[in-house]
Amino acid sequence: SPSPSPSPASSSSNLPAKSRIGWIIGGTIGILCIIGIAVGMSGKNDGDAQVSSSAIATSPRDTPSIVPQDTPISSYTSDSGSDNDSDNDSDNGGGFKTDSGDGSDGGVIFSSDDVDNDGDVQDITANQFIPQVTVGDMAILASPEAVTTTAITMTTLPTTKPTQNPSASPTPNPSISPTNTPTVTLSNVPSSSGDPTKYPTANPSTNPTSMPSASPSREPTLVPTKSPTKEPTATPTETPSSSPSVEPTNKPIDFSLWTYSAFGLEPSVSPTTSPTKEPTANPTRRPTRRPTRRPTRRPTRNPTRNPTSDPTRNPTSQPTPDPTSIPTLSPVTPSPTPYEPFFFGDSFTTHRDLGIQVSTGLSVRVIAEQGQRVPYADGGRSSRSYHTMTDAAGIIPLDPQNPLEGGYAYVVNSEEGDKDGGVYGIYFDKDGNVLEYKSLLTGTTDNCGGGLTPWNTWLSCEEYSEGQCWEVDPVRDDARVTKLGGRGGRYESVAVDNTNPDNPVFFTTEDDEEGCMRRFVARGNGWGALQSNGDTSYLNILDNRNFEWTNDEDEARQSAARYYRNSEGIQYHEGKLYFMAKKDLKLIILDLDNMTYEVEITGRKFYGEGSFSAQPDQNMFGPSRKYIYFTEDGGDSPGVYARYGEDGTFFTMFQAIRGGVYDGDETVGIALSPDNRKFYAGIQKGIIFEFSREDGLPFE
Repeated sequence: SPSPSPSPASSSSNLPAKSRIGWIIGGTIGILCIIGIAVGMSGKNDGDAQVSSSAIATSPRDTPSIVPQDTPISSYTSDSGSDNDSDNDSDNGGGFKTDSGDGSDGGVIFSSDDVDNDGDVQDITANQFIPQVTVGDMAILASPEAVTTTAITMTTLPTTKPTQNPSASPTPNPSISPTNTPTVTLSNVPSSSGDPTKYPTANPSTNPTSMPSASPSREPTLVPTKSPTKEPTATPTETPSSSPSVEPTNKPIDFSLWTYSAFGLEPSVSPTTSPTKEPTANPTRRPTRRPTRRPTRRPTRNPTRNPTSDPTRNPTSQPTPDPTSIPTLSPVTPSPTPYEPFFFGDSFTTHRDLGIQVSTGLSVRVIAEQGQRVPYADGGRSSRSYHTMTDAAGIIPLDPQNPLEGGYAYVVNSEEGDKDGGVYGIYFDKDGNVLEYKSLLTGTTDNCGGGLTPWNTWLSCEEYSEGQCWEVDPVRDDARVTKLGGRGGRYESVAVDNTNPDNPVFFTTEDDEEGCMRRFVARGNGWGALQSNGDTSYLNILDNRNFEWTNDEDEARQSAARYYRNSEGIQYHEGKLYFMAKKDLKLIILDLDNMTYEVEITGRKFYGEGSFSAQPDQNMFGPSRKYIYFTEDGGDSPGVYARYGEDGTFFTMFQAIRGGVYDGDETVGIALSPDNRKFYAGIQKGIIFEFSREDGLPFE
């Protein structure tokens, strides 16, 4: 380096003015050149330091290296929290900032790779902060204390161990740029002369000096004997160096911010490193949410791993064929699958050979056809053909004490006129197999509607001017006329309120425009009660809300002509009467306790396929009283419909194909088997069907 020149002040008196000006200009140019060279070398050193820092930060971490033991770890970390200094910080993402306000390279940027799963630093020495090192001519111009401090505290990565035999002499030519890894052969005691040592010490120390040397070495350091290590040391130093170090540009990292919520995630309680292959020792006791789609044949020894996609409507009836290979976390439970409501009329299945459309979810078979002998379950047939003009019907258990085991009779009318009408019975066993068909009452006229008594007999009503109501017992094979018809009329259907068994009350409708409802209070209960005298009165509707029972039959007939023409089917349930006014398409509901009534137009509120637009005829409550079933008289597609509870919505159970062979006919004969799983209905031109739910559940 150049030696100091005499100051201008000391030589100004011996030089002429022009010479002094020349010296000043020359000195200024020289100083500017020196400053330019120093700035250039400093910029080059900055670039080299950045390249060295990047190489070290991305190097593998297999081989440990020696770190000065007196250097604190905190001086190599960066701050992810707030920075209160006046430097210009830039955010590198993830909450880490780099100080670039002083023109330095900004230090090392930490990433999530440096933090393990627990949020702790794995090994930060590989990414330690590398501050700017002043080297070259700038090192000569700098103060000795600053150079020494920088040389000690800014060690990048020393060799794994000091050389045992130092080189005999320093390198003959100084290096242009600083080395990436300084040597560790630093003197523990500064030179007594104040000048830098020319040769390395004979016995180098394994650790860096605790105190800086008094003055920097003027000679470049020797080339290290081995390549620098690529990995940081396994353990950081425990005590900081005694000498101050240049303040790093980055603050220590605050790992408290490394939470799951910062990344929009939810932590697990105890995450495992890999999924387990075996089920837990204590499985849950709760059943699986979704059952199997189809019934199984044999029970599984172990539950299945995953349930099927959709629940079934019915509980499984049989076990699975083979056990599953892998157990589930939950035990098998015997509970049935959740019940799914069944609604008529969601869609239709068309049976063109039968001339009808059936609500999807129902199966159908033919029981009897007009003019053909009835087929029996044993392969035989009835001795007589099934009657014509079939109409209203009812089910009577053959053993009232054991109705589900003793079989039953389907008792059905024939509406043939001129004493060709009557009542017939089809007999079934408990499983619904046909056993017999025979006549129960003959020689009557226009047997249209009817009803059941509390003592298991059938009431058949003649619908002509002098008609009567007959009581038929299919078990005794006997029939008698009753007191219900009085002097005679076009009678239709009968319902009974048996709240007081000693005095059951029978209500009879009449299919005439002036046909008034008759109310008969019997004196006794059982076979013979309807053949004895009783008290008769008639329905008189007073206005749009109230009604009464009157003994004036003429007044009642005027009321019928005004409010309920051509009354048909009738049912009693919990203090209310439900009956049809066919000509006016009305369902009239009488509240017998409050003596009030309400009116509903049938089929106006409808769900699904079909329509209930023709005249309502017979009706019947289902066993749960959730539905009332109706037949239909007329129209191009007569059908059977169900009205849902208080909601009043109607559904189609089945109907004739529109414009088909049953165009203009009427549906008849609705009745339920004792177990409520078989629904019987027909079409008057001469066919009786049996319907069952495909899910195996009873009708409601």
